[in-house]
Amino acid sequence: MAFLFVPFFLNGEFAWALIIFSIAAVSDFFDGYVARKFKITSKFGAMMDPLADKALMFVSYLLFAYEKIIPYYLAGVVILRDLLILAVVLTCLIKKVKLKFSPLMSSKINTTVQLVFVMLILTCKIFSINLSLDVLVLFVCVMTIYSGLDYARRYKWIKNELCSR
Repeated sequence: MAFLFVPFFLNGEFAWALIIFSIAAVSDFFDGYVARKFKITSKFGAMMDPLADKALMFVSYLLFAYEKIIPYYLAGVVILRDLLILAVVLTCLIKKVKLKFSPLMSSKINTTVQLVFVMLILTCKIFSINLSLDVLVLFVCVMTIYSGLDYARRYKWIKNELCSR
């Protein structure tokens, strides 16, 4: 969906960009719900689903920063948190550390906040609403940092596993 989102956003077709982003967000929720409810999982899906989610978020926040809708530091915080988590997961895969890595509630809330923020920005662009985003930018930034620190705190055992191999 990120590949569809970019051209619509760059061409100023914000309604289509919002529709594409919303479809991606809603389908991701239902995909996860169905997988959990019916216990239908695959290694490919477990790996590709978060990567696809991150691709759309990275693209959205990078485009917003590039277009000066949000400050670069917010895009940096959002992307850095996810890259650090991905780096830990990849390192565990490479070192063959058995990793039971489930999303934390703080991460689910953070993702929801980030998704709603993107949708709000796109909605404002559609209706030419000039909304001050300062408080929301700060909120998204704090939630993202908190979620990253929560992962670091909850999964600090991974460091011991990685260093002992």
